Amino acid sequence: MAGYYFSAGSRFLIRGNEYLVRKELERDYELENVNYEQTELWKKDELLQLWRDELLVFRKKEAEQEYIRVQNIDDLDEKSKKEAIRRYKILEPVIKGEILPSEIKGYVDSLNGEVKKSAFYEWKKRWECTEDIRALVAFKSGPKGPKISEDIQTILDGAIDHYLEHYVYEGLKYTIEDIHSEFTLRIDEENLNREESEKLNYVSPSKVRRRFMELVDIYKVDLPKKGTVLAKLKRDGVKEEVVATRPLQRVEIDWTPVDLMMIDPADLKPKRPNLIYAIDKCTGMPLGFFVTFKPVDSRALKQCLIHLIMPKTYLKELYPLVENEWVAHGIPHTIVVDNASVNDSYEFEEACLQLGVKEVQFCKIDAGHQKGTIERAFRRLNTMFIHNQKGTTFSNFIEKGRYDSQKKACITIQGFIYMAHLGMIDIVANSYDSRRGNSPHKLWVQGIEDNKRLMLQIPRSVESLKIILMGGSELRIIQQQGVVIQNEYFFSPELMELKNLLEKFKRGEEKVRVRFDLSDMRKVYVYDPINNKYITAGFTGLKRKKVNVDLPVPYQALELDSKNRTETRKSFSASNRAKTKRKMELIREQEEKKVKKWKRNKEQVDSIYQDADFITETVLKPLQDETNSIAIIPTESNINTPSINDEIRIIEEEPSVKPKNKKKSQSQIDKEDSWYIEYEDTDVEDLPSWDVTMKKDKKELAQYD
Repeated sequence: MAGYYFSAGSRFLIRGNEYLVRKELERDYELENVNYEQTELWKKDELLQLWRDELLVFRKKEAEQEYIRVQNIDDLDEKSKKEAIRRYKILEPVIKGEILPSEIKGYVDSLNGEVKKSAFYEWKKRWECTEDIRALVAFKSGPKGPKISEDIQTILDGAIDHYLEHYVYEGLKYTIEDIHSEFTLRIDEENLNREESEKLNYVSPSKVRRRFMELVDIYKVDLPKKGTVLAKLKRDGVKEEVVATRPLQRVEIDWTPVDLMMIDPADLKPKRPNLIYAIDKCTGMPLGFFVTFKPVDSRALKQCLIHLIMPKTYLKELYPLVENEWVAHGIPHTIVVDNASVNDSYEFEEACLQLGVKEVQFCKIDAGHQKGTIERAFRRLNTMFIHNQKGTTFSNFIEKGRYDSQKKACITIQGFIYMAHLGMIDIVANSYDSRRGNSPHKLWVQGIEDNKRLMLQIPRSVESLKIILMGGSELRIIQQQGVVIQNEYFFSPELMELKNLLEKFKRGEEKVRVRFDLSDMRKVYVYDPINNKYITAGFTGLKRKKVNVDLPVPYQALELDSKNRTETRKSFSASNRAKTKRKMELIREQEEKKVKKWKRNKEQVDSIYQDADFITETVLKPLQDETNSIAIIPTESNINTPSINDEIRIIEEEPSVKPKNKKKSQSQIDKEDSWYIEYEDTDVEDLPSWDVTMKKDKKELAQYD
């Protein structure tokens, strides 16, 4: 990736307004607001902060629009990636200045037809315009020849291996024609035992030459001719310490287990995390770091690379106890790392090439002299503040003695990160270095002032930087709620548009690449395979989970929340649901028996009000199982009902004989009229009916008639 910087003529957008850099002052920039044709004065720190907040985006260069059509080389297939790297390897001597412009013609001729001159100059033009390996990706495939079968490939490799072992590695002379002749002979021998329709074909000498260059080991070729010393020197380079003369010329990155036991929030157990640390060779200035409890891999190294390149404008907001500024940032020229298996991967090297890092050097294991600066930096951190913290493991078991590091551990990884900022900035960067004669901070500032042409290059945008270097990468299916990472859904309208587009092309179940920053999970980047771009998606439930989204949310926070939810879910017994289902099944069976019994006694049901025995036996009597235990709880309203049909006879009371010609009082008349009412008017029809027959005197019934 070609670096962008605030130099005269640079153009960028701030909140939709286009600006042009007219003049660079000591700490300010004179900018022209193109939209309003006004001249404004901006501080450099303000512009860096806007860029970090993704409010400032540089105008994309025309060459990048023309030649770069993919945002991350990892999104390509293996064939395209290998072809881009092969082109870069061919251009590498010219890029590094080992081949002068006047020598390019001879250099191309020495490649034995591996590349045409027109193609070579086209690759060279793309690189000079972009300084990005992505510009070397071949998007327009040329005419393809027929592919050879596996049988022919096996025979060809066998012929080449024969010459490599018996001629090439012994230092004897050979030609491609000799290898091609051996291959042809083996094809003829194989065809003797084949039918005419199954006979194998030959391949051209150019195909033999290309395959030979893929299999040959240059070190073994040079060993018999130049000897062990010169062959290793050509392969490994010199071992003397390289002197860097300016900042970012050479940056060393290494990692080591921290000499301190820390509390892992995932299980609250003391553990030793790994510290990935980057330091500038020239000034000794700390450039960035990354701490993780997990094993170090290429993802962790790329996270450290993000911190290295980005400006540290967050310092006063997140870590107010830090007194000094952390001014170091930018894209390095050369990065030096260990040649361990974790680093010896195309993933990390490809990421560096995409960023515009000119060279990545892999040192031998235990070759401390090749990266002595970072080795001393680790030792300085240990002696300055790590070995005097509770829970330290010290540097060796003799110094540790009987000190119980695990029992004394009390520092979390968040607390250590805060301490690391204090140690690297206020102690390391601003302390006197006897080897260099000044503090790393002052040497850095002085180095920038002395090299006016040295620009602290930064990528075009934070998004483009993170897409290349983000350590988090997962394949997910887009759901209605979005994509899920560690039980947290990330959603955006653009993501739903991509989901609908995939379903339109019958690719709804296709998994898409989701990239995320392990140090800030407030949003993720989802790859759109149809339009070949990345779209962003924001969190949906972090606030509900009571996570402070005003500050960066590390991946460990989501991982811990997901683990807690999983443990909580496991605490609920899965058998509870089955027990409840069994109880429901028992009730259903009993209800089914009751309904069947009612159906069998349908005539009795029709006369339910005349047969109290039926109700007593079917409705009011509690159902019992085979063990004679009550299976259903009786209803809450239990009415005492007569067990048999009682006869209630109402007999009119005979009135007493009264003397004639004697008038009745009004009270007596009223009493005779309502002889059956004691407190309130009650009609015969209002009396409750519990299957009880009512018999009345004939004289009384005659009165109602």
